[in-house]
Amino acid sequence: MSQPVAPSINESADEPQPRKDAFHYTVVSVERSNGPDGAPGSDWYRYVIEKPGSPITGYRRGKKSDVMAYISECMGQLEERMQSGKAPRARGRKPKEQINAQAKEQTAAG
Repeated sequence: MSQPVAPSINESADEPQPRKDAFHYTVVSVERSNGPDGAPGSDWYRYVIEKPGSPITGYRRGKKSDVMAYISECMGQLEERMQSGKAPRARGRKPKEQINAQAKEQTAAG
């Protein structure tokens, strides 16, 4: 499996430029921001990554280079999930049939 490629940054303008390497996701924006819901600190960034029609907005605290590395890692994980067809939250879930059977048992017992 290939290593994630960091999103490109136009250093002269200090603005991220969308890039479509191995990812279906691209970086739309990374900008300095207040923390989410008034979180303390002045080193927050608000970022937006997007797969066509599906934007994801997040906040990350730290140096811009660290934030960009984090975004690249997230994009790689999202790509892996897309390729596997499974979201992490789906792992370990009970099958729908098992949930329905348990509900029927509880209804019959009560």
